[in-house]
Amino acid sequence: MSGSTTGQLYGRMDLDGNVALEDENGDIVTSIDSDIQPVDSNQSARNEHPDGITLTRSDAANLGVILEGM
Repeated sequence: MSGSTTGQLYGRMDLDGNVALEDENGDIVTSIDSDIQPVDSNQSARNEHPDGITLTRSDAANLGVILEGM
């Protein structure tokens, strides 16, 4: 995972109900060790996503993402 030292993922929900991934420092996460496909991308999350990774709420839950404010 690019951007995290603990491996724990955190997320911030957007207005569409999708989850933007962050690390423990609040920095965007640009790749993770998963074949899951980010929203609006044709590549898996294993590939580098310079603008960060956004997942559906369901996919984020499956990965154990801790949602901000939940």
